[in-house]
Amino acid sequence: MKTRRDFLHNALLAASAAGMLPWRAAAAEREGGKAAVKSKADVVIYEGAYPGWPWIAAGADGALYCAFREGTVHMYSPTGKAMLSKSVDGGKTWSKAEVIVDAPEIDDRNVAIVELPNRELLVSYNTYDKALASAAMTVRSADGGKTWSKPRPVGAPNTRTKSAAIVLADGSLLLPLYVAPGDKALASLSHDNGATWKTVEIPNTAGFVGDEWSPLEIEPGRIVGVLRNNHRQGEGIFWVTESRDGGQSWGTPKPTNVRSARHPSPAHFFRQGKTPTMIYADRRMVSVSAVRTSDPEFLRWDVEHRLPCYVYIADESPIADGSYPVSVAVGGGRRLVVDYEIRPETKRIAGYFVDFPQDW
Repeated sequence: MKTRRDFLHNALLAASAAGMLPWRAAAAEREGGKAAVKSKADVVIYEGAYPGWPWIAAGADGALYCAFREGTVHMYSPTGKAMLSKSVDGGKTWSKAEVIVDAPEIDDRNVAIVELPNRELLVSYNTYDKALASAAMTVRSADGGKTWSKPRPVGAPNTRTKSAAIVLADGSLLLPLYVAPGDKALASLSHDNGATWKTVEIPNTAGFVGDEWSPLEIEPGRIVGVLRNNHRQGEGIFWVTESRDGGQSWGTPKPTNVRSARHPSPAHFFRQGKTPTMIYADRRMVSVSAVRTSDPEFLRWDVEHRLPCYVYIADESPIADGSYPVSVAVGGGRRLVVDYEIRPETKRIAGYFVDFPQDW
């Protein structure tokens, strides 16, 4: 099995003006005449008019669920609908996408999914209307996505979703939200399996305005969130916030050394094995990488040795829209990274299998 040293030899890591080596060098590194960084999707989950902002989750029985929005343009689409596709073979093939929610003249978007301990599927999304007002909502399914409950509002006004809810060690649920137009991040907690929610603010601070974010429970009651910064001078730097009381209150966010260049997009924060890891578009619409940290405060990440996951086009030219990568473990040190890609020839939800080094 390849080690991290092998991976680094085969894919020299990228960089930006923040002091990292050029990403183009990584794509140019060759072994046996083949590019080290893949530029072709392993699977196409869905092709449509303008799909976007996917989320992927695994069920206890091994099934994978990919939820996303299908619309007509990036912004408000009156026909926007929440969709779901399912895989029972580790992500190699996917079912025909079915509608979860499709309210008339409402763009049902920013869809994310999680399987709860009772095996119900909980989908979070937000409505978006012609006046550009939004509201975070949830629906659930007790039969693997065949039928869905009536949508229920989370309750916080003018909110949008991005990441799925996570199940905390005490059994409560934490749903990351943000206020749009983007001016603060929020955390919604439920102690009754998502029937009701209590929402608290994550504070803004100098140089930081909260936006889309991804949480991870580090130990019982300690939750760390990686946030996209909506400050006009944010420069794509990710920030972190922390709760020490199970999500009831949050510390002032602090900047990391990780940057999403070119029109920043949010990261997916998770554990790869036992290692805290972030998958993110290091250059939006151009390339996606994974980075890890051993910093107990989650401020310093090993960006110099990050793992290139894929480029959208082999010559590293940008696609028109995309770069909301999320991922799920599929066994053997491998993850399936799912993203949306808007290109002249295809508009799709695509998946890339990424093998992590043994010593990650």
